[in-house]
Amino acid sequence: MTPAEEERQIAQVKAHLAAAFPAAAPNRVETAVAEAYHRFDPAHVRDFVPLLVERRAKQSLASQISA
Repeated sequence: MTPAEEERQIAQVKAHLAAAFPAAAPNRVETAVAEAYHRFDPAHVRDFVPLLVERRAKQSLASQISA
């Protein structure tokens, strides 16, 4: 996966999560995605990073909304 493709997919993750969590402020979604994304900075294999970022960010947002 190219860096440009990864960035495109991360943008799609943000859009998907913003739609899935309409009660969450946009900056909250942005922060959840950014924090999840940076956890994978050292990863050498990048193919599944967007999927893993979406899962982590979704868990984070779900716990923030329910709290």
